[in-house]
Amino acid sequence: MKLNQSVPEYLTSSKNTFIQIGFTALFTLVFILIYRPFGYDNWFDNIGKLKLLAGTFGVVLIGMIVIILTRLGMLLLKKTHEITLALYIWMVISEILLLGGFYTAFEYLLLDDFRPTSTLFINAVQNTSLILLIPYVLSILFFSWKEIKKKLEQVVNQFKDPTEVFIPIKDEKGTLRLTLKSMNILYLESNDNYVNVYYLDNQKTKTYLVRNSLKQLEKSLKDYPIFRCHRSYSVNTKNIKMIRKAKKGYEIVLNAPTELVLPVSKSYEKKILELANGK
Repeated sequence: MKLNQSVPEYLTSSKNTFIQIGFTALFTLVFILIYRPFGYDNWFDNIGKLKLLAGTFGVVLIGMIVIILTRLGMLLLKKTHEITLALYIWMVISEILLLGGFYTAFEYLLLDDFRPTSTLFINAVQNTSLILLIPYVLSILFFSWKEIKKKLEQVVNQFKDPTEVFIPIKDEKGTLRLTLKSMNILYLESNDNYVNVYYLDNQKTKTYLVRNSLKQLEKSLKDYPIFRCHRSYSVNTKNIKMIRKAKKGYEIVLNAPTELVLPVSKSYEKKILELANGK
């Protein structure tokens, strides 16, 4: 995977982000109680067990606040920019350095650890790397396993009758708004901050309006036979009747009660023709 390549959607989805934060918080708490980093034993001697436990929760809480803020920043950035592998790695490194700095100050100011600041910082960064990278790697492996499982299920679904496969239509927040059988969806049309979903119902063409961008909806439907054919349109390839040459490029004729024709942009022409040829 190249550094300028987009990270998988499962790494930046809101749901998985908060699952990862929660798992990291639990792992951090257990790690600190067992491994005792950051001058933990000195603190134990000074304040006693109950205050120690409360202090541990406080340290973990502050660390999680830092992570929550960085991840919220990522989710906000995702709306306007592509999250590349390089950006994701830099975000993790930033979290480690920020928390390393915090724990260095914690040892020096509160635990009266007067070793050289550079030594404290290096130790803090090493411990923080363990605290964050282990749960991060485990959670990423779990998310990738779920994604592989999902794709395998979709491969199996491809061998089923297309009329039995349901396609979920979600809004910009990821909330399910509509499910339609694959053969009933005709096409999607961009409408400013909304998308018009055109579908068949009792041999009549109907429309459903969902608040989302066509680009974002396209990402969520990447495992279904919905493909972009134009800046303003995505088409269900299961309902393509024919692709024909027009005065300006190609156009798609859909299987519908009345003739529906969608334009094919030059930038999407190659992909659409490959689909038509079964590639």
